[in-house]
Amino acid sequence: MTADFHRRLQQSSRKRIPLDDVRRMFFEARPELVASPTRGAQLLESLRVLEEARLIQLPAAGSWEKLGNPPLPNWIQLARDRSADEREDYSAIPWVPELGFWPELKPTALESAKAINDFLLRRRGAFRPVPIKERSLEIFGDEKRLDAMRTGDTLFTGRMPISTIGAFQVPLPLPYRLANAPGKPVLILENHNSFWSFGEWNHEAKRYSAVVYGAGEAFRSSGRALDQVLREVAGVGAEYLGDLDPTGIRIPLDFNRSVGTEDTRVEPALEFYRWLLENGVRRMKTLEPEHGSAAGVAREWLGADLGEILVKLWGGGSWIPQEALGLEILETIG
Repeated sequence: MTADFHRRLQQSSRKRIPLDDVRRMFFEARPELVASPTRGAQLLESLRVLEEARLIQLPAAGSWEKLGNPPLPNWIQLARDRSADEREDYSAIPWVPELGFWPELKPTALESAKAINDFLLRRRGAFRPVPIKERSLEIFGDEKRLDAMRTGDTLFTGRMPISTIGAFQVPLPLPYRLANAPGKPVLILENHNSFWSFGEWNHEAKRYSAVVYGAGEAFRSSGRALDQVLREVAGVGAEYLGDLDPTGIRIPLDFNRSVGTEDTRVEPALEFYRWLLENGVRRMKTLEPEHGSAAGVAREWLGADLGEILVKLWGGGSWIPQEALGLEILETIG
């Protein structure tokens, strides 16, 4: 994600980019953060990563916002390429085959490629996969440098998998409550109150091998953490239950699109969604313009029949929080 943001910054015709343009490019790269209360902090963190990777320069304290949560720089400056006289003769380097694309790279990328090349020549065949920040610190002396460079699980805009240098992204762990029911699926809940209630209920019901806390929108990018949970609880398959609003429906769909072909995808917990649509407390909500395609999303996640019911619900200006199916009701379900 940071690499995509940096590419957008590089497309600017200016070396010094004002904050309004920086914000716009950041949200183009991270549209899921537009309405997030942490969007300012996320933008600042991305800028710090790019600064530490020496890809941008941030101004002195006097050129930052006086207010803001957090205050942001009024502008950022892209790092300039070294002059032709200072540039290294990269054609004289013994490049490994994995970096055979080096002539296509810009000078700033060539510096990083050379460091990776040196690492591969030094350690070829003598390393095991480790977390990406550990490998980044070894190669660059900077634990965040590879994160700033990568696009998904690749470097150099898809040319090199990070597995080539024995690195992998470590997903944030997913909290869960074990129910000692091996062989059954796990159930992921969007919100933490529902996570507690379903965990209490499932402790006795044992309908699921574990109940997992998805932590709202963070679940979109949790990746292989779900497979780790399944291994630990001996679970088979995964179901998801979230709020019946457009965001709650998009989260599991985005997760499914983000995982690899060999990773576990989530299925809708149709029994609970059906109960919510038939019995859940309705709340009024005006859908934002960005949710104009929500009807197709509802049918994609819940299927034609339940999806159509949800589309009509949204059309009437309503949505249903998952907390409508609470502990007392769950205990009557058994």
